[in-house]
Amino acid sequence: MRRLSSSPRIAFVDLLFHWPPKGGSWIDGFQVIHGLQARGARVALFCPDFQDFFPRGSIRGELPFEVRALPFNRLSYSAPTGRRRFSRAIEEFAPDLIVILDGGPMKNQLLTALGPERCILRFYAYELLCINQHYYRYHENRICDLGFLDHPAECERCWFRRMPMWGRAAQVLLSPKRHETKLHYSHEYISSLAFTPGYREQLRENLSRVGAAVVYNSTLADKLAPYCAKVEIIPAGVDSDVFHPGANMRRNGPARIFFPGRADDLLKGFEVLLAAGDLLERAGASFEILYTSATDHRATRGWLRNLGWKNQEELADLYREMDIVVAPSIWIEPFGITALEGMATGLPVVASNLGGLARSVLDGETGFLVRPNDPGELAAQMLRLIHDADLRARMGKAGRDRVLAEFTWDSILDFRYVPLVERVLDTLAGKVATMR
Repeated sequence: MRRLSSSPRIAFVDLLFHWPPKGGSWIDGFQVIHGLQARGARVALFCPDFQDFFPRGSIRGELPFEVRALPFNRLSYSAPTGRRRFSRAIEEFAPDLIVILDGGPMKNQLLTALGPERCILRFYAYELLCINQHYYRYHENRICDLGFLDHPAECERCWFRRMPMWGRAAQVLLSPKRHETKLHYSHEYISSLAFTPGYREQLRENLSRVGAAVVYNSTLADKLAPYCAKVEIIPAGVDSDVFHPGANMRRNGPARIFFPGRADDLLKGFEVLLAAGDLLERAGASFEILYTSATDHRATRGWLRNLGWKNQEELADLYREMDIVVAPSIWIEPFGITALEGMATGLPVVASNLGGLARSVLDGETGFLVRPNDPGELAAQMLRLIHDADLRARMGKAGRDRVLAEFTWDSILDFRYVPLVERVLDTLAGKVATMR
């Protein structure tokens, strides 16, 4: 373990944090916070205690680091109040460095309040660049080619297509619904004042001055590069002690194809997998497709089974019962942690050739990369693996070796995050010395 050369105080801010996690973003944040604490940093996580529209601040169980949840409601979660409450709480902690993790447009307001130079800004999704954070035009079923920084009016037309902004604002204030994605993103956009020209000017200024920006794939790095000179691609990691091959990896019977993730999320490509499964059935393949979802999916097939939502330990056990992992995402997946989890468990992965998935899966070595939204190619590569147990074993071993060489959390923290933290701290120290 590589320790930090000093014992810095690092404040982490996550505007969406909840535990247990419902996605890789919060697992990633947990590992970075806990890992830097183990390497000598004094850490504290600051998050809103505000569960309307999204379960932020809902924390069950004990976490191994300090968490300070600040109370908000629909009215107080706004640019002026958010800046004031977070600034006061964070300055009381007296950090040497601030790391801003998840959030939407409100992240820009925090940068303004806290000072971008002493902040590391993480982009696990397309926050600040897209109102829905997915860089996807749902009504056209395609990846977007524009972006909020240069085309804000088009972004607003895309998001408020069915209801004008004032209508969404009224819904945000009056709706009895506690959890609603559309209201969540609309509330973030309106309450952070992202619709004002001054907001966009300040965002460009903050990005140009930020201590560093962490992204997970080259697509996002390229989109940020015109506005931020300090962009670093750091992949997510996986706990290879939790996700590991089993002693009796399954090899007999129908091939078990695993889709770990949110089947009800259009962008994860479950509909593409169903179409590919239909093609496998017509080809006479012996297979099952199993998936994890808190809600049942409307499409049913004889070879399809929902295993329900699973926590991390249960999920790791499930991987060890499978033969193939699939990640057929149709958006530019920022990273795609399920591919790493499958590789760590010694399974071949068939994934879409975009975003972070294209970075972690080696085509023809640890699995196959396929064209997104192409059931035919997805089915063809799954069929190769279904019919060839030896190929599955070779690719699974290569995937496990790749994870151990490049994607363990110890490796990512020691060789990526510790140097990054020390570089930003050194830059800050140099600026203070110059001012004196």
